[in-house]
Amino acid sequence: MNLYNFTHNSLGMHFWELPALLAGVITLVELVVHSHKQKKREKKFDEERTERLETMQKEAVGDAATVNG
Repeated sequence: MNLYNFTHNSLGMHFWELPALLAGVITLVELVVHSHKQKKREKKFDEERTERLETMQKEAVGDAATVNG
């Protein structure tokens, strides 16, 4: 029995469909994991940025009060 008859008569699909499906599933999983990690990084970055901006504003207000005072 050759590969053509085996794949078309017993599996009901082409021999390349299973690896293609597997590659698609792996790509989808990578996309989901990457998106989740990216959202975590963005949240952490925003928190750090807000913290730094608040610190800079406090320093600027303190410096302005010293100059005006």
